[in-house]
Amino acid sequence: MPGLSLLDLLGLLGCAAYVAAHYLVQVLRWPPAARTPVLLNLVGPALMLISLAGAFNLASFLSQCFWLVLTLVGCWRRRR
Repeated sequence: MPGLSLLDLLGLLGCAAYVAAHYLVQVLRWPPAARTPVLLNLVGPALMLISLAGAFNLASFLSQCFWLVLTLVGCWRRRR
């Protein structure tokens, strides 16, 4: 098996960000609107979108875009 490319590594880090955010909210009972889960929910899809440059997948691209946009809308509404 060949080594991981930089894009693969970024995709894995994005996945880890999703899992960490979910862990904080579901297991440790952090509020979903707390700074760390929100930041992780911004970093996750951003890294996943970058990783798609290596192997594009339309369904994954759309889900990451929606996740990122919804998180940004939530941030915007919270600051208003």
